[in-house]
Amino acid sequence: MTLFADSGSTKTSWLLYDNATGSKEYFTTLGIYPTIHSKEEIIQKIFSNPDLIKKIDNVNEIKYFGAGCSSAERIALVESALRDVFPKLTSVSVEHDMKAAAIAACGTQPGIACIIGTGSNSVFYDGVHLTESYAGIGYVLGDEASGAYFGKIILRDFLYHLLPQEIESYLLSEYKLEKNMIFHLVYKEASPNRYLASFAPILSKFRETDYVQVLLQRGFTEFFDFHITCFENYQDYPIGFVGSIATIFKNELEKVADDFECTLGKFVTNPIDEIANCYIAQR
Repeated sequence: MTLFADSGSTKTSWLLYDNATGSKEYFTTLGIYPTIHSKEEIIQKIFSNPDLIKKIDNVNEIKYFGAGCSSAERIALVESALRDVFPKLTSVSVEHDMKAAAIAACGTQPGIACIIGTGSNSVFYDGVHLTESYAGIGYVLGDEASGAYFGKIILRDFLYHLLPQEIESYLLSEYKLEKNMIFHLVYKEASPNRYLASFAPILSKFRETDYVQVLLQRGFTEFFDFHITCFENYQDYPIGFVGSIATIFKNELEKVADDFECTLGKFVTNPIDEIANCYIAQR
């Protein structure tokens, strides 16, 4: 059986494909991020799903696409963890999650593939290879328009008392926010980007407010400024998107794309099926 994985900072989607029958099974675990996670932490995250672990002896091939898999060292770390978990492996490949986004959003056609979820990034894809990219700089310095980006602004405005009253009241009642707790979770706990991104649902709940509409326009404009216009002749290629923020706020994203005179392509919420289908079709 072949196990496909698409891992972002928040979650990992797994698809187990039976090469004999063509059947598929789906699993979810927490996100794997080799930039900050050790081998032991990666293994622990995989073992968190007992249904997936029941299948470990059936897996002989893994095609893994993950956030943070941008260096030989990190790729080796993830591969080593996978080999420790799945003892019957005869083949394993580990690639950056931008390759998964490109396959899902562009298929076999040239275009610009983007991820806007917990984090954000973009790449130019020639239909086969990632030919031009600008390395993501993370949630502290970048990740424009991502869940972490928007969450950081919402929390900042909360602490500065700049939020509209209805949003501030909602955060106090539903999230039980207070300054010391925020500081602890952002500056002391692991994976603060996931904590920041946990406030992204505020955007949906208060979507029609001026505050959220201005915030979305600002974030998506910055995304195009830093992640789209960097590519030569960017207006000549379709721009596809993967990730929850992009798909949920497609209408707002389309308006900003029009301002940049860009053509948008596919919007994909969960690329795991697209990835698997692409590789299965090549066999």
